[in-house]
Amino acid sequence: MTLWHEIEDLQKKKAELEFQLRSLEEKEKTLEERARLLEEKLAIKELEQKLKIKAESIEKLEARINDLEQRLSASGEFVAIPELEKQTSNLHGENSYHLRKLFGE
Repeated sequence: MTLWHEIEDLQKKKAELEFQLRSLEEKEKTLEERARLLEEKLAIKELEQKLKIKAESIEKLEARINDLEQRLSASGEFVAIPELEKQTSNLHGENSYHLRKLFGE
């Protein structure tokens, strides 16, 4: 094989390798973009899940507070205030006023 043919073969090989390198670099870039896209989608899903859990937690707390307020209101209306008012009005007129203020009368 002549020197000229050998140089020609080496140049062809070099061009082929450069083409393969560019092709792999393009594929790498595409895969990196796809990975970034998938990471963003995953982050959004995780945030949506955290948001859902937090909303459910708040909803449960609100329901618990409503229940406690209703129980407190119901027990205060029927039992606690009249008894306290009878006891305190005999002993301390001023304390009766403060208890009624405290329990919302």
